Amino acid sequence: MKFVEETFGKITVFHLRGKIMGGPETDSICKRFKELLAAGMLWLVVDFRDVQWINSSGVGIIIACLTSLRNRGGDIHFANLHDMTARYFHLTKLETVVNIYESVEKAVASFPVNSALSNEQDK
Repeated sequence: MKFVEETFGKITVFHLRGKIMGGPETDSICKRFKELLAAGMLWLVVDFRDVQWINSSGVGIIIACLTSLRNRGGDIHFANLHDMTARYFHLTKLETVVNIYESVEKAVASFPVNSALSNEQDK
């Protein structure tokens, strides 16, 4: 699994690609997440558009990130869930405790600091 990172003001977006199955590939995302958290980032959007599959290890990573952010007053929003990823969020009841949006733009705009996206687009 790979990811590309994008920033909209105070909001970081992780565009994921591939399978979220734990292991060394996922470790790079966890490492980057911890770096951003240490730097004060509190708002994260995870884009699942190009995610093919997620398993219990992947869900565990998401819950750990979610817990870390919420303990500091932040949050994670999810975008573009489809097929197997949407089904896994439903089966594990994650959809009842997280915010899921149709697009990255809607997820970014939903944060309290949502003016960050507008400010970036105005430039």
